Amino acid sequence: MTQPLPPRHSIFKKVSTKLILGVTGIFILLPLETFAVSCNFQNSDTFTEICGYLEAGEIKTGGQLNLHVSSTTPHFKVNIRRAGHDNTNLLTTSFNGAGNYGANSHTQLNWGSAYTVNIPSDWISGIYEVSLNNGRGSYPEFVAIKAAQPGSHSKVLVLDSLPTKIAYSPIGGKSLYGFNSSNGQASSQVGMERPTGRGQWTEHREFVGWLDQEGIAYEAASMMDLHRDPSLLGHYNLVILVGHNEYWSKEMRDNWDNYLTTGGNAAIFSGNTMWWQVRFSEDAKQMICYKNAMADPLYGIDNSRVTTNWFNQPINRPENLSIGVSFRHGGYHDYTENGVQYYVKNGMDDDGSNGGFKVTDASHWIFEGTGLSNGSIFGRASGISGYEVDGALFQMVNNHPVTTGEDGTPLNFQILATTPTYAVNSPSGVPGIVYNNHNSQGWGTLGLFKPSDNSGTVFVAPTIDWAEGLQEASVGRITKNVINQLKSRTTTTDSTIINNGIGNGNTQIVLQNNSGGGGSLPALSLLILLITKLIWKIRKNSTQEIDK
Repeated sequence: MTQPLPPRHSIFKKVSTKLILGVTGIFILLPLETFAVSCNFQNSDTFTEICGYLEAGEIKTGGQLNLHVSSTTPHFKVNIRRAGHDNTNLLTTSFNGAGNYGANSHTQLNWGSAYTVNIPSDWISGIYEVSLNNGRGSYPEFVAIKAAQPGSHSKVLVLDSLPTKIAYSPIGGKSLYGFNSSNGQASSQVGMERPTGRGQWTEHREFVGWLDQEGIAYEAASMMDLHRDPSLLGHYNLVILVGHNEYWSKEMRDNWDNYLTTGGNAAIFSGNTMWWQVRFSEDAKQMICYKNAMADPLYGIDNSRVTTNWFNQPINRPENLSIGVSFRHGGYHDYTENGVQYYVKNGMDDDGSNGGFKVTDASHWIFEGTGLSNGSIFGRASGISGYEVDGALFQMVNNHPVTTGEDGTPLNFQILATTPTYAVNSPSGVPGIVYNNHNSQGWGTLGLFKPSDNSGTVFVAPTIDWAEGLQEASVGRITKNVINQLKSRTTTTDSTIINNGIGNGNTQIVLQNNSGGGGSLPALSLLILLITKLIWKIRKNSTQEIDK
């Protein structure tokens, strides 16, 4: 993300006082106690009475949570519930001896010894809210509790976005951003053991709460679990990204790509996804991101791990290859620069789609039961297109959007809906102008694709705020359709997963099985597939010539 956010507020201590009657009968003012250093997250979340963070490491059912707490009182309680609006408290534990610590380091807070909470082995894996309460105030932290036996409850996995949440956390005085760092100077290294704040978890809370509300079984895991365990995703048929998942390590991306290659499906309800590459210390307690290739000590030594944008030199590995879209060719909805508003709902040049998505192929199965037709707008009432949206380069062919592939997006990416965006990171160097895109501007492109012939299917709703619209009938139905279609790995050739793309003739064939891994085709089917691909190439070339 590059847009400046609200002004930085200082991290401070508060002192409370009380009146004492001295021996001379004069009232004097003495300190009662020093309040905890404020956990101020720059998003209207400020916690002055109690705050805490979780230790880095695997967190699973039957395991432990290790908490570090700063509190204005030594006594506090820990309440744990499954994240969601109506989910009830599952566990309460009381502790004594909490210290009052300062947030004086962005790399290592050292808030005393850990308080351990045992996680029952019969809990179901998911996103959980861990609430700290000392009688004066409370602080919520969130955690993905993975299954001790992954895939035992559900073959649908929701990943958190912990590295991204830590990247934005200013606790200790620094984040990976200048806007909320001391002296306006970002750090290239931050500690993973710091509070993340309630506001960073909004989309996950909304999404998994909706899953529980709808009775859709899921399990959860952390992106750090993905970083550590190459085998994790193989236990699932569908992996879901939610909200804002901006920071990825090489290990995370390699494991994601391998999962797709072996037939796993994915659904991305996330924007600004896979934007920066990061590294972690050996103990996974430090995250490193220089955001400038030349400043990274690994530049010229191990270019595959240099911490810059994935599409940039020297990595040269466009995120489009793995997720189909990029923030480069998308951008912001509702963006203001120098007093000028861009793509604001009901603002100048709003064609009725700003803040929502416009349907381009209503015949596709994702729209089944929605009542939407071509040109219909959905999600606008809730503003699901925001605040950061990703897109694939495309041109119009026979009045339908067709990907060009110039950005690394697979040519079989079928665009099913679009939304206008302000491309602040356009490769043109001119904000808002994307010369080789339709209408020379940024677009969010909702659709689906297969990274390779034998891979799983990837659905992409490329916006941070998708979960904000889940209570809208059409948005909820689309989400259900996607999950129901992709939660199984089918054993038969199924052209309904990605149907015939209008204008580009990209018929795709799914080769999957319930145990994971790619399927196989008999010789005749392989011949038919080769002929189909040859016809597609001929048609693609001819349509490109027409478009010129």
